[in-house]
Amino acid sequence: MGHFSMAIKNLDDLLYAVSYADIDKFHMFMRDFKSHPEVFEKYAAFLCERMTLEKSWADSFDIIVFVPSAAPERTNYSQKLAEFVSSKINKPIDSSILRKVRRTKELKTLPRDERHKEIEDSFAASSAEGKKICVIDDVTASGATLGEITKVLKDSGASYVCAAVIAVYMPH
Repeated sequence: MGHFSMAIKNLDDLLYAVSYADIDKFHMFMRDFKSHPEVFEKYAAFLCERMTLEKSWADSFDIIVFVPSAAPERTNYSQKLAEFVSSKINKPIDSSILRKVRRTKELKTLPRDERHKEIEDSFAASSAEGKKICVIDDVTASGATLGEITKVLKDSGASYVCAAVIAVYMPH
């Protein structure tokens, strides 16, 4: 269980359910999380519990956004998780604020140092002026996606951006 902002530039706070220092265990967790509904449900509920136990954290944002996908044929686990979180903590999702404007390669297939370049300029935001936003993502390994989203949201006027994820990879 963690609560920190990693090394994600401009992100105000990050809350996560589990962390892994071993990349193989991280990938096994991701596979199980996405292929077993009961694992998804268990960890999504745990993340919601963490959000509500830390009242100041839950009170720090007003709306939820999820990481949009440019591949509508695939399940968007960030959206699925955001819908679960929204229903449990009673915070609205605003899917009009953030959109994917450029299709990218799957970041997990790229070396860590190439991920930030690949994701750059792939999102756009609107209507974020003065908003306090929580970005929901399923997992983060390099912070590239959350970093780019945070940049875009703050550039469009968001006053606060935090993120909540199920799992984070933190190599030693």
